[in-house]
Amino acid sequence: MVESPASTPRDPKNNCAPVYRWNFVRTNTIFGVIHAAGGYTAWADKHPSYASVAGPGDGNNLNDYYSPEINSAVVNLPGVTTPTGLSCSTILDPSQVGAWTDSFQNIKCYDTLKVSSTINQIDGKTHNGSGARVPTIFGLNFQAVSVGQKLIENGVGTGGYLDAMGTPSALLLDEIQFVDKSIGTMVSELKRRGLWESTLIVVTAKHGQSSIDPHRFFPIPGHGGANGSSPAEILDAAGLLPESESPSNPTGIGPTQDDISLIWLKDSDQTDNAVALLEADAAKEGIGEIFAGASLAQMFNSPGLPPDGDPRTPDIAVAPNAGVIYTGSTAKQEEHGGFGHDDTNVMILLSNPSLSAKTVTTPVETIQVAPTILKALQLDPSSLDAVRKEGTEALPGINFHSRER
Repeated sequence: MVESPASTPRDPKNNCAPVYRWNFVRTNTIFGVIHAAGGYTAWADKHPSYASVAGPGDGNNLNDYYSPEINSAVVNLPGVTTPTGLSCSTILDPSQVGAWTDSFQNIKCYDTLKVSSTINQIDGKTHNGSGARVPTIFGLNFQAVSVGQKLIENGVGTGGYLDAMGTPSALLLDEIQFVDKSIGTMVSELKRRGLWESTLIVVTAKHGQSSIDPHRFFPIPGHGGANGSSPAEILDAAGLLPESESPSNPTGIGPTQDDISLIWLKDSDQTDNAVALLEADAAKEGIGEIFAGASLAQMFNSPGLPPDGDPRTPDIAVAPNAGVIYTGSTAKQEEHGGFGHDDTNVMILLSNPSLSAKTVTTPVETIQVAPTILKALQLDPSSLDAVRKEGTEALPGINFHSRER
């Protein structure tokens, strides 16, 4: 990977050396472990900045990284056909060209770029078709289901679910079927290349969306500010937020709010005062729980500056009531980022011809996927810093090297 030093932030404690995105990660990743063991690594995702998954090092832990920017303007994709047979040579949904995520149709063309890159890698090429080797580890991020869950598209319809039981709408079901067909296309190519039996397929998600029940959806501030004020708006009005994160500053990064509100204060010493302000009108802000001080430190490093604090930890985390989304957008009905069940309850599916079909009901976490992949490759899971520090186990009930009976 190549990144210009001129485009990176600088580390004032290291002679203002560039801080590359992969070095922002504090622990190593499976890509680094596999690369160090002589493996060839590849990944496809939605932002160039997600090359951070390579982990600390010189930027070479990922041999082949592909990341068409998902928020880029929608364009024609000559020669690209989705696995469901849609031609992307002309824009499928020309009414929505601002970003790929604005359209139920256009997002399929975007995801197909990454499916095509993975097909190339299965065929022993780089994502763009140059000669290479078949990666030891490779994969991609799909966005179609997320768009199907969240989007309200003018003139087209509303995605998401129909009820609390998770019955998908017709638009969401169409996105699920697209992803299913895409996975099937990659499986077919693995079989054609004689790689099916030697490949472990993992299908999971980094998050869900909240809320599944459409009747619980309640946006704050809502359309035109009709439903109240978000925590960031309350604290901004009191002058407690830095300008960079002020919701009233159009040139700042803005507040970190979706179905959670993460608050970094201008002065951490004002945390108690900020919490008191939020508590004073909690119902209007849709607040379910407020985490600050000791309650926050139980889950994350303590906020603040070194040596006692960690600036990556917010001073306050607000978990709203189920269904509350901190947004004024008219184009979405679900979001993610919070602690709720709909956010954190995702699927994990493992597939390989050596595994017998079964459902494992033992509670597991997605953090167990990485050591499981290393175990499948007969590499030491404890090579991962986080595995050693947290004692993370591989997924239970899996025997990769002999067919289970």
